[in-house]
Amino acid sequence: MENEIQKKMYEKAYGYAVYLLGLKLRTEGEMREKLRLKKYNPEIIEEVLKELLANRYIDDQRYAEVYLENLKKYKHFGFFGIKKKLMEKRLTPDIIANILNEGLNEAEETKIARDFLRKQKAGIEKQKLASRLASRGFRSNVIFAVLGNPLLED
Repeated sequence: MENEIQKKMYEKAYGYAVYLLGLKLRTEGEMREKLRLKKYNPEIIEEVLKELLANRYIDDQRYAEVYLENLKKYKHFGFFGIKKKLMEKRLTPDIIANILNEGLNEAEETKIARDFLRKQKAGIEKQKLASRLASRGFRSNVIFAVLGNPLLED
């Protein structure tokens, strides 16, 4: 009897997980959290995740690569802004570090900062622009590269 109940719960959890993946791609951490919020048994959650990983329905490394490229292309975030976004997706620290080291060098970040500045209104003072760049997670050396040192100017 117990085994039959476990099997039905597993099938229900797996069906829910596949349904969620049909809506949008998710990371292993996001999927674990969604299943946990539905109050599935931790053992069932682990079995479902093991199956999803085996079938390659979830691939955090690939997800992170695609997500980074989309952030670089369509959004204007710097290193720390992108790192925060990746952390919000519940990716492991190892994957985040590898993706950022391989996929976002300082030259690319500087180009993203310049693109962001081009979209800003003319006449904004450098300190305000520096603040906007910093709030989007750009590193200080990138801000200085695109603006000079706004704190030294009047």
